[in-house]
Parts: sequence; structure tokens; C-alpha cells
Amino acid sequence: MEKKKQLKNVAFGGDWSEKSLENYEKKIFLREMNRIKESCFSNEIREEDLQRVLYYIKNNLEKGHIFAKSFEEKLRIEDPYLRKTELMKTIDNIRKWLGV
Repeated sequence: MEKKKQLKNVAFGGDWSEKSLENYEKKIFLREMNRIKESCFSNEIREEDLQRVLYYIKNNLEKGHIFAKSFEEKLRIEDPYLRKTELMKTIDNIRKWLGV
């Protein structure tokens, strides 16, 4: 959105600043999920990082409990290649749901 329209929206109660914050949170969240996906291949995942991501999924997405369950199930896959591939599918679905 161009600056002039943003300023116009502010004058008439627009919510562009809230949406900007919301988009920023989504990007941070997706970055966290991707970091977990990358570390699930070779390293152990820190429990606090995983819990933070699962909390965000459950509390900020419609059908979040379904996505969180899928995310956890994919992390339990034994084969690291398959685990990473399946986790990427879940992350892509979440990304589509978020509209990012």
C-alpha cells in the first residue's frame, strides 16, 4: 500500500499498522518453523522453540490444533529425509492458511 493511502487510512481509522505488525509476526513465526525444519534433519530441536511454535499455531490459526498435531506428527518420523519433506508440506499448508 502506498504511503499516501496509508496516511489516509489512519485519518479514517484504517488498520494498516495492525496489519503490518500481524504480517511481521507471521514472518517471524514462519522463520521459526523453517529453522525447526532445518534442525530436525541433523540436530535435536530445543523444546522451548517447539513449544513456542506450537503455541502460536494453536492460538493464532483457525484449525490450529489440527496444524499443530500435524507438525508434531511429522517431527516423529524416523527417516530424516522423509521427516524434513513431510514437515515442509505442513509448513507450506500453514503458510497458505496465513496468506503469506
